[in-house]
Amino acid sequence: MTLMINSEISKQYLSEENAIEGFKKAVANNQIRLALQILVEIVDAFMEGFQVLMEESEEENASQKVVENQQQKINTSVDLESTKDEKEPVKPIAKKESKTAE
Repeated sequence: MTLMINSEISKQYLSEENAIEGFKKAVANNQIRLALQILVEIVDAFMEGFQVLMEESEEENASQKVVENQQQKINTSVDLESTKDEKEPVKPIAKKESKTAE
């Protein structure tokens, strides 16, 4: 699997669409300034990818917090309902002992 990053600079000067291959070719030809320009495009592409991943992660965390809050509300409402349903324990009525004549 190869990573394809489109580069206008690499395409224009080296006839290479893939920025990574263009970077390698520029380094091999000792074209340092061109290699750095292509490298900037590569870094920008990676930064965009990381930004998307970070936003997705933040969205997942936010949705997970919402779900946890909803579960907590459900649990507290169930606890409140269960305490309402609980009645005071019924005390057993003591039987009166009848005295019989012996």
